[in-house]
Amino acid sequence: MPALLLACSGLVLTSPAAQACTCQVPSVAQASRQADVVFTGALLGEQRGRQQADLAFAVDRIYKGEVSADAVDVASPTDSCGLRLVEEESYLVFAADGRSGLVSEKCYGTTRAQPRAVASVERALGPGERYEQPAPEPVEPTYTRVLDAPPPEFTRAAAPGAALALVGLLGWFVVRRSS
Repeated sequence: MPALLLACSGLVLTSPAAQACTCQVPSVAQASRQADVVFTGALLGEQRGRQQADLAFAVDRIYKGEVSADAVDVASPTDSCGLRLVEEESYLVFAADGRSGLVSEKCYGTTRAQPRAVASVERALGPGERYEQPAPEPVEPTYTRVLDAPPPEFTRAAAPGAALALVGLLGWFVVRRSS
């Protein structure tokens, strides 16, 4: 019996423990200073992979950094520090510029966009700017020549009209003779 107890305790001691997120979540003011990009937006959806979740936000207001589209993708790890958000809820997102886009997690301070948190960001960073889709740049027209030939000569352009006039005259003679 002691051998069985010893064997079972060995299994428990060597099994990997569930990892809890150990970072200290910064205050909204600290997160505002540390983040590369700060914005509010509603979560449109998420795609979860094995190690990363891609979160799509509809951007409402930008407080810091640049956002190039009205729907922004933010990567988050799927471990215990990863973001667990509810679709269609509005969030105050604190993100860093990663190698392939924006990255955020619990340790960055991302939270629901509650009035108190938004007011704290506005005290730290100012009122921000409402996101507006940039106007597309005007496209320069391109002209393509249909034929690489000079315009037709007058006689060539007038020939169909002259032929029609002759047909009309002939028709008039035929109608006049028959009456």
